[in-house]
Amino acid sequence: MTTVAVTRTSRWLYGPVPDLLLGCGLWYAAALAILAVAGPEIRALGTVSLLPFVVLFVSTPHYGATLLRVYEQREDRRAYTLFAVWVTLVLAIAFAVGVHVGIVGSVILTLYFTWSPWHYTGQNYGIAVLFLRRRGVDLAPHVKRVLYASFLLSYLLTFLALHMGDTASNYAPASYEDTSYSFLPLGIPDPWGSFAFAIVAVAYLASVVAAGVLLVRRASLTELAPAAGLILTQALWFSVPLALRRWHVDTRIEPWNEDFGAYYFLWIAIGHAVQYVWITSYYARAGGAWRGQAVYLLKAMLAGAALWTLPALVFMPELLGRLPFEAGLGVLVAATVNVHHFILDGAIWKLRDGRVARILLRPRQSEDEEAASSAHRTRWMRPLVWVTGAVCLAIMFGAKWEREFGVRHGFANHDLNRVRQAINRLERVGRDSPKLRVELARALSHEGATPYAKLEYQASIDLQPTAAAWLGLGMLEHGERNWDAAAEAYQECVTLDPRLETAWYNLGLSRMKLGQYEHARDAFARAVALNADRGVNQQMLDKAAAAIEARDAGSAADPDA
Repeated sequence: MTTVAVTRTSRWLYGPVPDLLLGCGLWYAAALAILAVAGPEIRALGTVSLLPFVVLFVSTPHYGATLLRVYEQREDRRAYTLFAVWVTLVLAIAFAVGVHVGIVGSVILTLYFTWSPWHYTGQNYGIAVLFLRRRGVDLAPHVKRVLYASFLLSYLLTFLALHMGDTASNYAPASYEDTSYSFLPLGIPDPWGSFAFAIVAVAYLASVVAAGVLLVRRASLTELAPAAGLILTQALWFSVPLALRRWHVDTRIEPWNEDFGAYYFLWIAIGHAVQYVWITSYYARAGGAWRGQAVYLLKAMLAGAALWTLPALVFMPELLGRLPFEAGLGVLVAATVNVHHFILDGAIWKLRDGRVARILLRPRQSEDEEAASSAHRTRWMRPLVWVTGAVCLAIMFGAKWEREFGVRHGFANHDLNRVRQAINRLERVGRDSPKLRVELARALSHEGATPYAKLEYQASIDLQPTAAAWLGLGMLEHGERNWDAAAEAYQECVTLDPRLETAWYNLGLSRMKLGQYEHARDAFARAVALNADRGVNQQMLDKAAAAIEARDAGSAADPDA
């Protein structure tokens, strides 16, 4: 692109303070400093409960903004038909298959985790170039390549960490633990992976220094401040914590403690979403058909809510799906929605796109073609879309409210009636959870409410059979000396997870009570194989063998046997 004439008003989008804090991510640097000093105290004040709502009201519009950009105007729908229709259709089919075929869902999940850091990185780089262009900084090809290399190498550090076996949830705001899907790393072996990581880290540092030197020769530090802020943001989001974690450097800074990786990545996700809404709202305001910031954000919120909620409702187990929301459906929706977002984002936000560049790199000016195209919109569909979005937003908000203030606070306050009420409400909006029902059943069991605990275990099993639910149900039946039911439950448990020593041991006890000594012997033998140091396993194995021997000896002594 050619360098455009720069005026004082065109150097910023909203002004120096909002642009530096929101667009360049410097609010995150301030938040990081505060969290580093008072992270535990801030979490104790309730941020763990409030953060999901912050993510909801900040992140949801950032997905919706992309939908508005692609689908709201007829001109854009036509311009991006390949992505808006055909690529979207292919991804929707992949999602539908992934709901029923685990490996397909795992591939989508892996693509999401691998692509997500690059999406964040690309946005940081693009905005850095935007600010440099708006200030008329001479970005010669070799300068731009070095600057780009610094962001690319930062992402490569993340890629290597992910595919050398690091916890993927540390680099994306979603958890796949206890679901039917798995992250599929390339499994880059050590020492090759560690060597590559070290080389890339050195190259990254060199590129940052080189880019800084080249840019300082072309502009003042004041003019370079926004780009410098984005280089710092990229380092704080990925490069620095990655290097510290990879080389086991204990800074005693809680946000960079691996134990809290997933929690603190939510703060990064918020920073990225704020940044995205900041620039997309500017583009929408400058592009015409603007009805105010509040209206735009509301529309983006409703569009994003529909995108996140409708697939989960259509593919819940009672309809077209097979998995409960928290057993895999939710994370697959998150992965697919994000991959769709990445694809559309890559297509539309290019500075070489003349229309985008005309707005983002020059002072704002109105455009009549956007208003003219509004005459072609289908009138009856617009209210339907926004009503659907409002319903979906209510479902999202209600689900998060019940999870936080019904389930989590209910357990914390030992209010099991509130927990049961919350889980039943989640069930009505397709958010039932076999894991939560197991937790409730355990709590009810500890309270002595065995009949209700059984009902919750059975409800969990009906949703999705798990070893934890069968084990809990077996132990309740065991306590009531219902040996047949206990043995059946334990058998189902070890079928799902044959590594559970306790289940094998209890299965052996139940079989002994039923006089099924061979089955008891086999169960105790598995318990011994899993934990030979637990003496009672061997004792019961010997007892089962002695019972078989005594029975056989008795049969041999009885001529009528």
